[in-house]
Amino acid sequence: MTVRATLAEMGVWAGTELTLEESVTMASPSWWGADSLRCSARSTGADPAAGRAAFVKVMAPHALAYVDLAATFAAATAAGTAGIGPRVHIADVARGVLVMDDLTDTFGTATVDRFDDTAAAARLVALRRAVHALPAFDRRASVFDDIRAAHRLVRDAGGALPLDLDWMLRLLGPAEQRIAAAGYDAVACHGDGNVSNVLFERAGDGLALLDWDCAAMMDPLQDLGVLLQEIRPFDGSAREVFEMYWGSWDGSLFDRCRVYGIADCVRWGLLGRYAGTVSPGTHEYTKFADWQFLRARAGLGDPCFDDRVRNL
Repeated sequence: MTVRATLAEMGVWAGTELTLEESVTMASPSWWGADSLRCSARSTGADPAAGRAAFVKVMAPHALAYVDLAATFAAATAAGTAGIGPRVHIADVARGVLVMDDLTDTFGTATVDRFDDTAAAARLVALRRAVHALPAFDRRASVFDDIRAAHRLVRDAGGALPLDLDWMLRLLGPAEQRIAAAGYDAVACHGDGNVSNVLFERAGDGLALLDWDCAAMMDPLQDLGVLLQEIRPFDGSAREVFEMYWGSWDGSLFDRCRVYGIADCVRWGLLGRYAGTVSPGTHEYTKFADWQFLRARAGLGDPCFDDRVRNL
């Protein structure tokens, strides 16, 4: 079903004409659009809403297998209310439709280089820490839980798994056990380090978070780990951001962050394989999966990885 037909069925802006504009194309490989159809919509009729722009996200059917829509939409709504994400107008879980403020006139989509600057990185850290204050999410899951779920999805869909996946999982197993033994207090987290989920204010320093598909009650160091994997892949520069987030240095917790970041690459590699299997019209998601598995191999094959695990 098209976005136009979906909105008409929902009675959104009934009796008015909608002007739809597809979202921009991202560089390859990209996860953009893998789990949803996104567009902007503007009512042009006599309705009181005429002229107001909204951003519409319609979830792809296959995404329902790995996205908890109720938790995701609730998190997006809470973030909008708290002012750390676009304000949500419609969150229809049954139809998989999320309608929120369209901020494209005043905000742009962030890229990794934007956070090379220490001050900008500090603002991003503050934004992600603000998520902890949101009401508790209904979903609770670690990256290891998500890996197991994604593994089952690919296998059940008949997708091709990497020949060395068992090696990856075998190395991550002791890390999961040590983290579980050490324990942690789960808090509300965004859970996705991809900076394309961050909007930056063009005429100011404001930031906003999008795409709450990974949101869950989780170890806050997992949230930090996926962020470091994205904006600070090397330990030397990652330490600065860790201390911004945690408030002090702790070598064991830093290693936990790094392990989480590597595990997250395995998770996204599996989800990319699943999306490529069930939505075979493009090779984009398979390329994305290959890239994520490559990053995971680099981290797991690092001579320091065993030391990280022992230090957890």
